[in-house]
Formats: sequence, C-alpha cells, structure tokens
Amino acid sequence: MPSDIIVSFKQFLTELESKHGHRKASLVMHTDPMDPEGPNLHHVVDMLHLKDHVIFSNNRLEFDQMNSLYAIGDTIINRSCNEGFGIPTLEMMMAGKPIIVLKTGGLTRQVQDHETGEQYGIALEPEVRALVGNQIVPYIYEDFVSHETVSRAFMDMYEKGPEGRAQLGAKARAHALKDYDINRMIGDWDASLTKLTSDWAAGIRPARWEQVTL
Repeated sequence: MPSDIIVSFKQFLTELESKHGHRKASLVMHTDPMDPEGPNLHHVVDMLHLKDHVIFSNNRLEFDQMNSLYAIGDTIINRSCNEGFGIPTLEMMMAGKPIIVLKTGGLTRQVQDHETGEQYGIALEPEVRALVGNQIVPYIYEDFVSHETVSRAFMDMYEKGPEGRAQLGAKARAHALKDYDINRMIGDWDASLTKLTSDWAAGIRPARWEQVTL
C-alpha cells in the first residue's frame, strides 16, 4: 500500500512542522514507482506536493548496497493488509534498526515477542479487518489501519530520538538473531518436511482447514 504510506508521511510532515518547527524528513521507497501492478507513485508524489521529501530507489541493489540503504534509515514501515513474512523488515532488524508494521500475518511475530509481548518497534493494531478469500484460500483476513495512525507512528518513532531508536534497534537485532537464526530455521524446516513425508507414507493426511465454532 505505497500510496497510503505517502499520504501518512505527508500528514507526519505537517505535524512535524507544527510541533518541531521543521520538515526535515525524507521517505526512501525501494520500489519501482512505475510498476504496472501498482499505482503511479510519481503522480501520487506530485499530487501531494512531496517531491522534496520522497526518494525512489528503483534499481536492483547488491547486498552491501542494501545494507547501506538500511543503515541510513531510522526505521522501516510495512503496512501491508496481509503479509506472509516480510523480508525487508527482518533485514532492517538485522541492521539494528526498529520497525513499524501492521500486526498482520508473519509481521506480528517480527515486531512483538509472542511470549513476553515485548515490542521491537511500533506494532500497529488492525482497525478494520475484512474477511476475504478464494477457491484456493478459503478465507483470510485483510487488516487495515488509518493514515492518522501511521502518521502518529512516524511521529512516535521520531520523538524517541537517536538514543531511543538505537536502544530499540539493538533489541530488534537481538530478537532477529534469536528467533530467525538461519541454522535453526533450516533445521526446523527440515524437521517439518521430514514429519510431513513420514506422516504421508503412514496414511496420515493434514487437514486443509479446520472449522471452528465461535
């Protein structure tokens, strides 16, 4: 939802000027602004008069260049209405930076410890949930949050200051290294597939879905 992020960022800039007397903030979007599957982001930026504040990075970057991109940022945001995992947010955490995400799908476990509730950035609670699906995916929730809520998250992250963001980023990196260690993930994935094939050979079939009575 890149256009919505731009709208929220514009609201943040307005509040930044009102509360702190300046508009010294930039939004870097590592995406193709002319992606045929998405909106024309150049027109969105022009319409909102944000040419001086939105920067597009639309070339394929090597790992070291991506790391530099993460290093110059204070935070990263993902407000997808549904998200299986979220690679950029995890990479930002690995770079020692806090994240802003909507608590949907796999992003929930990234931004918040599922056992302690500790957050490693700003977790946005869904404000509207739409139940959608198709013939392959019977049902899935799409989660939405307002422009104002995202704008407040930007301001909250800004007002934490460099020290506050650094402390939160250090916690985010420690969480990422613990819960998303590559060796552990490969081992868990291997064990899961091994169990699946063993169960299948024994005639045990996983259910495609389970009906829950509320």
